[in-house]
Amino acid sequence: MRRLRDAAGLSQEALGPKVGYTGKFIGLVESKKRRPNKKLSVAMDHVFTVPKFFEALLPRIAEEVGLPPGFWEYIEEENNASRIKMYNQNYIPGLLQTEAYAREVLRAGKRADRIEELVATRLERQEILRRESPPNLVVLLEEGVLRKTVRDRETTKQQLAHLLKLLQEPNVAIYVVPSDAPIYPESSFTVLSFHDEPDMGYEESVGGGGRLIQAGTQVTDLAVGFELIRERAMTVADSETLIRTLMESL
Repeated sequence: MRRLRDAAGLSQEALGPKVGYTGKFIGLVESKKRRPNKKLSVAMDHVFTVPKFFEALLPRIAEEVGLPPGFWEYIEEENNASRIKMYNQNYIPGLLQTEAYAREVLRAGKRADRIEELVATRLERQEILRRESPPNLVVLLEEGVLRKTVRDRETTKQQLAHLLKLLQEPNVAIYVVPSDAPIYPESSFTVLSFHDEPDMGYEESVGGGGRLIQAGTQVTDLAVGFELIRERAMTVADSETLIRTLMESL
């Protein structure tokens, strides 16, 4: 990226507007402090007339980082969503995780030299919740997720305290699905909504991978399923009470 920019006689500040980003962002990507995305890659291919060059590198970068198949695309769409609806069966979702919790759940089966990069990627995703206009986030959590001890009692306690803090934000709602709720979804999933585009979906699979689902009947089915699960969940107030009770018991 830097080689082509230098060859074209462009500064980072001059290249930025040509690809839809600031010069500062270009610098961060070139110094590997930020990861490239599809939008930037496609724009770079166009500006430097190298069709599919940068875009084709994205899967290789995801592989190097250790991100599950299909997740790279999801992160891009999540960053642009105005509303995010998540249902999680097995763990607290990445957008709500503390650093210690994230490190522990990402540890299984990963090389030691990859764990910190994966944790950094996860924490970087959370920046969308601190934007001036953050997305509306609605999360359905199975009760068993909250009762599971991750690493140790202190790590789990800090994670539950973090959930309580997030619940004070006007754009975040967490509903706990009781363990005896008569509803049996097959997997965790997410529905992304946008201001001017159709909804998209994401279904998780074994090993942390998943698939991004474009607009269509499958996304509609996920959205309907989400509401059916929410009907069986506790209220936000009762969910908060349960989280606090579990935290104080640790």
